[in-house]
Amino acid sequence: MAEKQTIRFKMDIDDEVRKLLKDLNEMDAESKTTLKEKVKGIATWVAEDIKAQASYAPMYKQAYKVAQTTRANKDRVPNITIGGSRVKFSGGAVSGDVLIGSEFGADPTSANGAFPNGGRRFPYRSPKRGQGNEGYWIFPTLRASQPKITREWHEACDEVLSNWTKGVSI
Repeated sequence: MAEKQTIRFKMDIDDEVRKLLKDLNEMDAESKTTLKEKVKGIATWVAEDIKAQASYAPMYKQAYKVAQTTRANKDRVPNITIGGSRVKFSGGAVSGDVLIGSEFGADPTSANGAFPNGGRRFPYRSPKRGQGNEGYWIFPTLRASQPKITREWHEACDEVLSNWTKGVSI
């Protein structure tokens, strides 16, 4: 049986965000629930964008199957989950098993890059970026969306905190 493998994408947290999260913890339950719903809305459109971008991946059928496991999580900060063992591929692999290869590709000479009969398991390795690789459909989408994600998250936090400090129910 395949082992469940999942990747969870969360926001980088600096000192300013830690202070904000501390303030958010002090809110009443209704305000916390409202914030989580607003933040899940942000994560939902990010997850939908990632699913849509899978169709542009080099091995789009494989990426599309993996993308079907993409879901938004309800939390105080936007985060999504991709992978797991829900979607199965031929040969017994699950989406979590092919997630990284689908996103970043593989060296064609490696054991993970090609089948013995000459076919390919994953696309060619994506271009270098910093100390890693560019990616094909998940990370480029996240990088392009980051300013909007950050802006909308700050707006949601500001609105909920403002209403909470005024004692207004949303």
